Amino acid sequence: MKNAAFWSYLFVFLCSIALGFFAGRKSITTVEKTVHIKDPAITETIPVPTPVSEEKPDSSMLPLRRDTAYINNYIYVRELVDTAAIIADYELRRRYEFPLFDNQYGRLDVSLNTQYNRLGDMSYTFVPIRTVQYVQVRRVWQPFVSASYSTFNIAGIGGGMFYNKLGVEYQWQYGNNRSGHQLGLKWKF
Repeated sequence: MKNAAFWSYLFVFLCSIALGFFAGRKSITTVEKTVHIKDPAITETIPVPTPVSEEKPDSSMLPLRRDTAYINNYIYVRELVDTAAIIADYELRRRYEFPLFDNQYGRLDVSLNTQYNRLGDMSYTFVPIRTVQYVQVRRVWQPFVSASYSTFNIAGIGGGMFYNKLGVEYQWQYGNNRSGHQLGLKWKF
């Protein structure tokens, strides 16, 4: 009688392990996480390009200067081209800095220098952003097997199932010519 009970418990135990194994393999959850990582900046200076085409406009907007002359109680007002303003503008060094784009792919800053009606130099700084997507696969149901031995000369064999972090365990125990059952709860940290 005891031998038949042992085999029936062993059969139920093995069936529950097999059922838990297949249930655990089928029920999984995935957790997706996206991280944007800034890579080191790429900086480069571009050599001075030569103009592709140059053309003279039909009419020009030159800076004018009013000149007033008093001759024999008459006032003469004339407008002359301000050559000093043209030369000052010609010699003036201009520096332009602006972001060309700043989006999910990175940031591109452009820097330009102009002087003497020409492009002096052009440099850029590009800070790329790398998108990394992590997918974590986590089982909802996880079966486990267990074995135990205590100082009371009781040995046990069992198994159970975790649902996320909460687990239920069953053990068949034998010792001191007696057998018994143990149910337990487990929590994963």
